[in-house]
Amino acid sequence: MKRKMNPSDGMLKQFLLFFTKNIIFFLAGAIVGLLFFYLLRDLSIFIVEKFSFIQNIFGIRPYQECMSFGYVFAAIFFGNLISTIGYFTLGYLRASLPVSLISGFFMVVLLLTGTIRHDMPVPGEVSILFSVEMFYRIIALTTGDYINKNKFRNKAIPVTSIIIIFVMFISGVFYELYQLFY
Repeated sequence: MKRKMNPSDGMLKQFLLFFTKNIIFFLAGAIVGLLFFYLLRDLSIFIVEKFSFIQNIFGIRPYQECMSFGYVFAAIFFGNLISTIGYFTLGYLRASLPVSLISGFFMVVLLLTGTIRHDMPVPGEVSILFSVEMFYRIIALTTGDYINKNKFRNKAIPVTSIIIIFVMFISGVFYELYQLFY
């Protein structure tokens, strides 16, 4: 007996298709970033150093031993929250594929440039944290794109997605705090 297809099954497939496309574009951007870094290493370092002032605009300073827990928590929490909302908004504006591509590119360039600037390999916990953060941001892009296309015809998919983003977001914030303070 053939099972009757539920309309929400098609919506879930559509969400997973959006998500898969975003992951593929993110990985393509990461590959381009890897090639860019290895072919133009000095330019990569120059660009990252030249534009590091952007952090100061937002009041973000590199972590130092004497910083208070509250300041570091607020900087991490609100910085990641603003970024995640930005990703969601860009997804809603139907810019998820180019944003995925650009994010993959810059993630790799920033990580690899940091190894040269700080004269040390990327610690495993930094790679894990970066991966978790980018994963929930890709979900945020996908969710924004999905909501734009489908509005809230099926509330279960975007609500579930937002819960997953929130859990991963909070986990990432506390994992980063754990790495800094313990």
